[in-house]
Amino acid sequence: MTTDTGTTTLCGASSETNITQVQFLVMSALLGALVGVLFIFVQPWFGMDTLTSRHAALYQQLGGWSAVPALVIAWLAHSAVSVFYGVLSGILILKTQRLPLVAFFTLAFSWVTTVIAPPANALIVQLVSFQRIDVGKLPGLNFDLDVKFVLHLVFFAAIVLGLFAYQRKSGTAEVSR
Repeated sequence: MTTDTGTTTLCGASSETNITQVQFLVMSALLGALVGVLFIFVQPWFGMDTLTSRHAALYQQLGGWSAVPALVIAWLAHSAVSVFYGVLSGILILKTQRLPLVAFFTLAFSWVTTVIAPPANALIVQLVSFQRIDVGKLPGLNFDLDVKFVLHLVFFAAIVLGLFAYQRKSGTAEVSR
């Protein structure tokens, strides 16, 4: 909702404390990064090797990277994607405050990222390992409702809940343009 003062209301009520949309999106990016780190540390609890360790091993094997640079690149790639997803979630919240719509898109983002994760991850490995992009070597889409979907759902839900908590804690009923 836009008021006549040029601010966008996030919580539906006026407040003396305003943050800008840029500040809100910076917080979205920070939450994406934080939740991305937690995502990696939670994966072994589900019997999975971490995404960063799998990527680093492939960078070493296919690209000839040594261990430390491979791990750093794996973390940078994962962090960049996590920050992007955080900002995407922040934009969603800026555009709508309707909880059913936010919940629907959180579910949709979780599903889409689960579906595209295998080929997207393999493509990143090909790029970082300086391999020729070979679409034929990419794994298929993952349509399974499995632990990967649950992890993606928890990832996006944590960001969205964190952003709503940020709004409430900071008393940010309005975001200035």
